[in-house]
Amino acid sequence: MYLENNPIILSKLNIPAPISQIVPRARLIAQMNEGLQRRATFVTAPAGYGKTTLATAWARLLTVPVAWLSLDAKDNDPVRFWHYVSKAIEQALGGLSATSQSAAATLSPGHYETFLAALINDLNGLKKRLVLVFDDWHEIWDNHILSSVSFFLEYLPPLVHICFVSRTYPHWAKARWSSRDWTNEFQIDHLRFDLCETMDFFRICTEREMPREQVERIWDRTEGWVTGLKLAALSMRYREKEPDFSGKLSGDSGKVEQYLLEEVFSALDDATQKFLMNASILEKMNGPLCEMLSGETGSARKLAELASANLFLVPLDEQGDWYRFHPLFGDFLKKQQKRHDPSRTKDLYRIAASWYETQGFAEDATDYYLAGQHYTEALRLLEQMRALMIRREFSTLRVWLAAIPESLLQEHHYLFFSYIYSLLWDHKPDQAEKYLQLAEQYYASSSADWAPEDKRRYLGNLYYVRNFKATQYEMDVVKGLEYIRLSLQHNPSGTDLIFASTQMPLFPSIYRSYNGKRGRHLPRDLAEPFFLSMIDFMATMGLQEPVTVCYGELLYERNELDKALQYLQAGLPERIRITYQPEKVYVPACLFLSRISKARQDYAQAAKWLEKARQHALEDHAEAALILLDIESAALRLDLGDSSAADEWLATYRVAPDDPVSVHQLFIYVFLMRILIESGQNREAWSLSEKLLAVALKDHRPMDALDIQVLQALILRRMNRPEQAVLRLEEALQYAEPDDYIRVFVDKGKPVAEMLTEYVHLRQKGNIREKRMPSLAYVRRILSCYGGGVASSLPADVALETLLTKRELEIYRCMEEGLDNVAITEALGIGIGTVKTHINHIYSKLQVTNRVEAIILGKKMQGS
Repeated sequence: MYLENNPIILSKLNIPAPISQIVPRARLIAQMNEGLQRRATFVTAPAGYGKTTLATAWARLLTVPVAWLSLDAKDNDPVRFWHYVSKAIEQALGGLSATSQSAAATLSPGHYETFLAALINDLNGLKKRLVLVFDDWHEIWDNHILSSVSFFLEYLPPLVHICFVSRTYPHWAKARWSSRDWTNEFQIDHLRFDLCETMDFFRICTEREMPREQVERIWDRTEGWVTGLKLAALSMRYREKEPDFSGKLSGDSGKVEQYLLEEVFSALDDATQKFLMNASILEKMNGPLCEMLSGETGSARKLAELASANLFLVPLDEQGDWYRFHPLFGDFLKKQQKRHDPSRTKDLYRIAASWYETQGFAEDATDYYLAGQHYTEALRLLEQMRALMIRREFSTLRVWLAAIPESLLQEHHYLFFSYIYSLLWDHKPDQAEKYLQLAEQYYASSSADWAPEDKRRYLGNLYYVRNFKATQYEMDVVKGLEYIRLSLQHNPSGTDLIFASTQMPLFPSIYRSYNGKRGRHLPRDLAEPFFLSMIDFMATMGLQEPVTVCYGELLYERNELDKALQYLQAGLPERIRITYQPEKVYVPACLFLSRISKARQDYAQAAKWLEKARQHALEDHAEAALILLDIESAALRLDLGDSSAADEWLATYRVAPDDPVSVHQLFIYVFLMRILIESGQNREAWSLSEKLLAVALKDHRPMDALDIQVLQALILRRMNRPEQAVLRLEEALQYAEPDDYIRVFVDKGKPVAEMLTEYVHLRQKGNIREKRMPSLAYVRRILSCYGGGVASSLPADVALETLLTKRELEIYRCMEEGLDNVAITEALGIGIGTVKTHINHIYSKLQVTNRVEAIILGKKMQGS
């Protein structure tokens, strides 16, 4: 079936089916071929000049790959637009490189340069020309898209050519493009039929030779306007006489509608007129849908006959199942329908919506119910979508809800807050704030007579949306936490908003992908009740897996491995219930499960978790996951001293330190930074780290910033700048301690353990005197997580003194001498309970379970 409830409509990427009766325009096609040496072709003229027909004929004659994209108003979303462009190019070339595929995952509103840089670099390697056609370019008005396309054109690879087919000349096109001979332009005068082409046109359309004088009269009246000629031919087909022009009939004439009525439409039989007016409200049509509207059988055959008769019906697929009207004729038919039977128009929208609903396309049905102002039916469908995620973008949801009268929205509270939520996702925080304040005023003035449950749900939704605005736009996690606690307090069963596709890229970590102001922390005593409540809250909507995995990641970062394992396993592919983009849950879940296995020295199991995620990603066609999993696999091998996987990764993905980097690529380039460090390219690693840290701080990614700072300390140490290395490490410790992050240090292995040991000794000697310093207890807790394997490789007696406090070291010495607990109390003059507590701390730090193991390990660490 042509229409699928899918974010990518593949028919938009198909070159339109050829028109059977078409005049060859060899002159124009030759000129378009000549223009391939330039960067772009602009085919611009009002409706009806045959722009798409010309571009279609040209594209089908080309012997090079053609990426075609038919645009509409819904494509005014930068993420959606560039996803379609990349899909069109991928379809034309048979695929894109892994680098471009991974870069596509970084697309987000306002962030396109990273993706475009990767795409441009990819296309620079083409051996054969590629033509990219944007049909109906006039539908695009979004400034982000216009800016990004201008950027793309500025750096366009030499073997890529873009063709813009538009009713208007792009206002963003730069004059210097023409002066540099970058563009090839076709406008009205180029597209008008000349007399010879007009003769050919009538010979083909009427299947007879017309007198030259008659053709000249029609050509003169229409001024070579293709649609005017087609109207004349249709008129003659049905009236068997030369059309009566009362004046010029060209694309600029206001008489087109009158002519369509008098010369074409009125000549059709009543049944055909009725059929066309019934179908006028449809964006796309097929036989069964038209039968539903007309109540008559044979609609599929009728559509094929009308298309064959050239009656402004455009086929949308090769099979001839789906069609659309030419915009001029479609607009005319809509006006005719409203004039002829305005009450019927609303019924037609309702019937079309009902057909889509019975076919299982609730979202398409909603489009038609709202277009016909059938708010009751639309609300019924929207009611079914409560607490669910629709497959459309949030921009579509916003358009839906904006079409509903505001008074009706306020009566249905979940819709009103869904609308505000969609404004936030559509990056309109100021407008959302206006409506949030309106919502608060409405509650104050109207809630006195509400039932208690209605009040609770209203406030629950209000605070839920307030939480989203606080965390995403104000970068205030603390305020967001307070809002979500209020939401849970009022609405413990969960929100009933409608959710939509966010078109956000795939992240290797859910927890790290959340924004937050640096230095604003989520204390342990608040984190656990917050996440547990959120998991229960989202479970009512079946959306709890991302929150569950997010909490598991936080537990991992705090080195609570057993507990982290429990939560992360909820994100395994076979356990999650989310059907749309499940890779956004199971990829980070498997990645962190792999890290838990690695932390436990089980490298085989660590590799199995990554392979599990890879297999599912391939099955789900989630190509963006591959680069992330390949990084983690290469890092695993690197930890074991094998750099071959990292070399292979570099060769495959071709990332470089001087690449432009977006916040969504931090994981990729932090790994590149590690490769540079391992290979001794310290200056290159430092330069890259400065760029990455700036991105992390600018885009409010505190956990990534912390990760980068720890690596910077390592680089400084390798560059023989120990004082600066210590200061950078201390800064990282200061930021990490309030959140009790452990693994960000431990996962970097022996070099960081050595630096931490040195840091403790400098502190013990009084060489570092700062007002605000991380506690040594916190540093020792990090060191204790390395275990004896790393600590035993440090200088004799240094590791033990670093790991244990002064009192713990005294007790350990007593244990070495063979004193039991009672003897230790007498020797040190402390209570038996205190001794036992310190001994337990010693066992924990040395990662042993008894006194014998502690003494053996201690001697090993001291080199004795």
